[in-house]
Amino acid sequence: MKISVLVSCDAEHHNSGLAYIECFARQTLPYNQFEIIMVDNVGRAQFRRGVALAQERFTGLTIRYQTGHRPGRAAALNDGIALARAPLIALFADDALPTPTSLAVQWAYHQRNPDPLAVSIGPTVFAEALRADPLRRWLEDSGTLFGVCLRQQFTLWNRQFFFSGNSCVKRALFDKIGLFNEAFPWATWDDYEFGLRLAAAGGYSQIVAGALAWHDHYLGFDERIVAMRKGGHSAYIHDQLGAQSRPWRSMLEATARLRQAVLPVDNATLTLTQRVPIFKAHFDRAFAEGYDAEARGDRSDIAALTGTQ
Repeated sequence: MKISVLVSCDAEHHNSGLAYIECFARQTLPYNQFEIIMVDNVGRAQFRRGVALAQERFTGLTIRYQTGHRPGRAAALNDGIALARAPLIALFADDALPTPTSLAVQWAYHQRNPDPLAVSIGPTVFAEALRADPLRRWLEDSGTLFGVCLRQQFTLWNRQFFFSGNSCVKRALFDKIGLFNEAFPWATWDDYEFGLRLAAAGGYSQIVAGALAWHDHYLGFDERIVAMRKGGHSAYIHDQLGAQSRPWRSMLEATARLRQAVLPVDNATLTLTQRVPIFKAHFDRAFAEGYDAEARGDRSDIAALTGTQ
């Protein structure tokens, strides 16, 4: 077996488990060369039913669906790492649908590059139908969504970038820098913190275009507000871990000066250029409010929006 595919589940996603597994069934890498380990600690019951249907249909695939009991994506990924049997571990979000060559390309990259600190990143992008929405298009093209623009930065690549949405690492990497930090209780910032440790150890990432995945996530304005609040909470947690670089501080300070200002209302009749400052104002404030709430030990803002802490 060449690759263990670890899939972390996110309660905010609503895509089909059957369609997701069908993407792995179409891989050019033979079925006996990879396994799929799905760790669900958020209770995606409908997604799990779809995966069960796929297991009946694609009997040659090795699929394990595990229920996790500790909160957070970091905990789910760590549980999956403990179960993985292959020397390569591919990390996927449950809304990143791999194209047929994805796993074969990841395998080929690591065959050519034996460095245990090397990470391969697959582009994870919206299909054109989803990019018709201006917010999604701006989030993707500006790099705001993941921290870099995975659609456009094939040559000017930030080698310190890491995310767990569509990447592949050697198991030996975890022996060198440790597992994901479970201090982060949501699907955010755990991979950012891991990437900082990777870079500090001399590691790096490289984008591999043939490992493309389609981002099957119908995110919207209200959903991003929740995500940015969680990001603010997680940034505070990250600060308490002793973060050396804090590029978000200037944004927090700017937002604090405008804390009482009335935010402009989004208007779909405006041009995207006119709407971007509105998006940023709302998202920056949500991040700052989440940061301040975590500093107070208060997660009620997230509970009110999502129904859970």
